[in-house]
Amino acid sequence: MTYEVKLTELASTVTCHQRVRTAPADIADAVGRGLEELYEFATASSVTPAGPPQLAYPGPPTDGEFELDLFLPISGTPAARGPIDVVVLPSGPVAQTFHRGRYDTIPAAYEAVFAWIHEHGLHQAGPPRELYLTGPDAASSADDYLTEVVVPLRRD
Repeated sequence: MTYEVKLTELASTVTCHQRVRTAPADIADAVGRGLEELYEFATASSVTPAGPPQLAYPGPPTDGEFELDLFLPISGTPAARGPIDVVVLPSGPVAQTFHRGRYDTIPAAYEAVFAWIHEHGLHQAGPPRELYLTGPDAASSADDYLTEVVVPLRRD
């Protein structure tokens, strides 16, 4: 797959957030459960989802497990409850591309984005994120999943 990478600006976004820890083989289940909990939190807090669910890898695996940051943009700022808090994802420039297909083939999109960043002499400013635009709930086939991959960049 060929990836078109471009520089764009993201607006700040209020989200409910949860960090989960999981083994690599269990990522799909951990993300599914975590996002379900974020949607339940939004419903219980009387706020509505205001954008696609998102995932970030805040760092490399430790002890053979990943920490994942799960975000769900929401329409308000309810009080945190349990393992779920409310955070604002900052505005700023990002390198962006779109991946169509199964989630296990997303690494190619990351490779394209990081190569583009390097070619343009830019610098990463935070963990990359995946925004799930079309997923298992809306697509009849994993080949039709659409994921936006963004890498926050420093303003120089």
